[in-house]
Amino acid sequence: MLISIRKVFFNLKVGLLILGIGLGVLGAQLFQIAQYSERLAALKNQHLLIEKIVTTDLNDPKMAAILINGAVAEIALSVKLSGEEAFFDSFVASNEEQASLLRSLKVSSEGFCDNALIWSASQLQTREAEHTRMMNARSAYLADIGHMMDYQIHIINQSISTAKMTTIIIFCIGLALFLLYRYRLNQIYRDIDLVCSVDTDGEKKSVATQEIDFVFKRLLRKSSQVAVSPNLINPKSGLNNEKGLMSSFSSKKSGNTVFLALFEIDHYISLVNTLPAEDINGIYKKLGDMISMYEQPFDVLGHMDDDRLVFLISRNTKQLAVEECERIIQSVEESNFSTSKGLIKITLSVGFLLKPPSKAIDTAVQEALQLVKKAQEGGGNRIAQLRERSDSFR
Repeated sequence: MLISIRKVFFNLKVGLLILGIGLGVLGAQLFQIAQYSERLAALKNQHLLIEKIVTTDLNDPKMAAILINGAVAEIALSVKLSGEEAFFDSFVASNEEQASLLRSLKVSSEGFCDNALIWSASQLQTREAEHTRMMNARSAYLADIGHMMDYQIHIINQSISTAKMTTIIIFCIGLALFLLYRYRLNQIYRDIDLVCSVDTDGEKKSVATQEIDFVFKRLLRKSSQVAVSPNLINPKSGLNNEKGLMSSFSSKKSGNTVFLALFEIDHYISLVNTLPAEDINGIYKKLGDMISMYEQPFDVLGHMDDDRLVFLISRNTKQLAVEECERIIQSVEESNFSTSKGLIKITLSVGFLLKPPSKAIDTAVQEALQLVKKAQEGGGNRIAQLRERSDSFR
């Protein structure tokens, strides 16, 4: 069953959206772990502040009061940071347990800080007793810090496990998307390449997508059309001959500017001497099909008696016509041509010029032929080098 390109790209967008949501969830989880780590750092900082307070030298009362008051203020801030709420707390932690541990930590920290302030302001006679009370409060405070640290380490480990699982799921989805759509996009590319090459040499073709199948069948129908008058058709390619070119052009009226492009196969003599006539006819048949892909209602394509292809292009601007000629040349260079001796590559030289209404087609063809000879003398197609020079497209 043929696949739909539209459905493939719709599913690809959905898959990428799911992958993006998964990466967003993973990013939020990593941010959450970072917040938990900050809580843990705040708890560890309280250990340092406690030691700073209990080791303060009270021989200099003023300096001791400054140090202890600063440490008490930092403890209050660290306790607050230890219980700062995070977005995913309700998913990985027990709100009741955390609230209970945080209340106990606040009470014990306040008790320790109060005793520390009393100790720093005590007289020498009562200093030892106040120090004992402070150390007892310190023990209770350290115990609550330990409980809170154990709890934070537990939810950090739990969050890391969840993040690992999310990473594995995202990796599996990403790998599946990569493998599936690498295969699907290769199918689409092969179909597009098949239509671009327009191999209508009778060989059986197989397409995988609905849209390309429609285009390909349409091309085959077009290439199999029978001419009304065989006298106007070149038998090698099935295109207009010189008489048919002039007849078709005179029957089409266009308000756009008309340009003439004359295409010639490089090393044509060598090709004719190497390949049988059937292969040469097949090459011209394929070239005609490729160029006709760019044909618009007022354009005319012909195969002259000297085996050069003439494309009369009706466009609003020279730029559009030149760009289409460049795309034709590039398509031919990138395509393979089937012959009895295998696949071959060919290139084209082109003469391109403006055809005024007063200039006859045969005169314009002769002028374009001079440009082709000039291009071949310079080493092949020169349309890209000449495209900016207005005098080259007279």
